[in-house]
Amino acid sequence: MKKNFPIADFFIHLFFIVFALLILLPLWMILIISVSSPEGYAGSAFHMWSSGFTLDAYKRIFSNSSGILNGFWVSIRVTVMGTALSMLLTSLAGYVLSKKNLPGRNMMFRFVLFTMFFSGGLMPFYTTVRGYGLTNTIFVMFVPTAIQTYYVILMKNYFEGLPDSIEEAAKLDGANDIQILLRVVIPMSVPSFAAIALFYAVYYWNEYFYASLFVQSNSLQSLPVLLRQMIVQNLTLAQMGAQTMATNAEQFKMACIIVSIIPVLIAYPFVQKYFTKGLNIGAVKE
Repeated sequence: MKKNFPIADFFIHLFFIVFALLILLPLWMILIISVSSPEGYAGSAFHMWSSGFTLDAYKRIFSNSSGILNGFWVSIRVTVMGTALSMLLTSLAGYVLSKKNLPGRNMMFRFVLFTMFFSGGLMPFYTTVRGYGLTNTIFVMFVPTAIQTYYVILMKNYFEGLPDSIEEAAKLDGANDIQILLRVVIPMSVPSFAAIALFYAVYYWNEYFYASLFVQSNSLQSLPVLLRQMIVQNLTLAQMGAQTMATNAEQFKMACIIVSIIPVLIAYPFVQKYFTKGLNIGAVKE
């Protein structure tokens, strides 16, 4: 392609550069608005450069009078506990379903696959969750959705692609199925585990539907719920405890958005190298 169409590379790179700029532009505008002083920020929809630098909005977010800090802590707990539980259950389900000698394996897999396309509906789901006493608890934000069928399938396909001879050798050494999973299979599956764990973590970090549906306590309001109240329901700054600072509503909202995406930006580079390898192996059955 380089020999016949040397200009093709230029246009390919140009396309992706423009595409990346279009993605980064809204984030840049949000950051600029959050650090601009109230005098310099005129409320324009397109605010490209900072007019008077200030961190008052961020100081208010991390002050005790703001509910954002508590919501941040709730989201961290939900993300950590939810990701750990989901990876445990997903890996166990994928490992069991990958065993070809398991009695009723195909029927069990069809039942698992059925849940990917059909559900009982919102009202039966709400009744079930309430019946288990999970309402108004932190567990309601990750226990009902602890297993995602799509990731179980990816994990199952990945385990099926591992050489059978490795497990047979471990069994000859006296290892049982649990020991094989913990000491042999999981160490060999780091790329797949890292990619799926990040997807679970991002899902729980952004989760607001179940928190808004089942949680009424203010102390259990997660960060996405508070952001939704501010942006969608137009919650006032007085309710968020920001009325005493020299900030306006738009600045405070943008600062909260920046704070909410920082953990994902920090975690992503550490597992980025596992994405292509981990997901390709699990998605394509050889």
